[in-house]
Amino acid sequence: MARVVLVGYGQMLYSLIEGVLNSKNEILGVFRNDRIKYSPFELFFRDIFNPSKDYTIIKSHKLHDIKAQSVNSIEFIEEIEKLKPDLIIVGSWAEKFKKDILSIVPCVNFHPALLPKNRGANPYFWSIYLNQKVTGLTIHFMNEKFDRGDIILQEAITIDENETGETLKGKTTALAKVMVGEFLDLFNNKQLQPIKQNEEFASYEPQLSEKEVVVDLSKAKVDVDRHLRALYPWACPYVKIARRYVKIPNYEFLEVSEKLKDKKPYEIIENNKKYFILKGYDFLIKVHK
Repeated sequence: MARVVLVGYGQMLYSLIEGVLNSKNEILGVFRNDRIKYSPFELFFRDIFNPSKDYTIIKSHKLHDIKAQSVNSIEFIEEIEKLKPDLIIVGSWAEKFKKDILSIVPCVNFHPALLPKNRGANPYFWSIYLNQKVTGLTIHFMNEKFDRGDIILQEAITIDENETGETLKGKTTALAKVMVGEFLDLFNNKQLQPIKQNEEFASYEPQLSEKEVVVDLSKAKVDVDRHLRALYPWACPYVKIARRYVKIPNYEFLEVSEKLKDKKPYEIIENNKKYFILKGYDFLIKVHK
């Protein structure tokens, strides 16, 4: 039985907690994102009056809530030295692990893509936005470079025609719940056979910027639809009309009638208190206010 520390947040963390417990391995402690997001003083009151789902799940399973302000902090390192886990399992985390912690215990990351493709931030968005047909989940050892450690296990996921960032995340985290048990079986039986990543196929995607949240209505409907689906629920999309950015909180596509086909993209077809309709390249988009 492996004794592990979990580091993460959100659905990936919840899936890993369930998967480790279901596989009859032991969770010595959990380090949650709240610890680096808020000051200790602010977090104290949030945990009492407005606890996060991460904290609620940790407490519901009666797990040790590790107190530190970074995975690279002296407090976290001292906690790991005291707990003596067999490994640290990471699911969704923004900090780079430094040598001080990597040299103490093996660290394994659950990355929601088929490495070496889609290294970096938010692979859920990028795999849909870049019109990839397949993505997946990669379990890999961690080193001092983001998403470049040796691969332990991989499993592919088909990206459906109507996939959103949210549905893809749901499929990936559900897979993590199963794969963490498979990984720990291999770990416990000393059967891991990690392989190096092939840099020839590597790609890296950054954090979402203004460029990714602004939708280009001069593109075909199929491209605009994919862009909007990729953004959900990570960011509210915008369109730029003249010099003004306009939110698209809720929308639906409409067919273009014959008399509107000559209208240019971004022309306002209708505008009232409830919605407005814009012309796209080969479609109309109705935006609900």
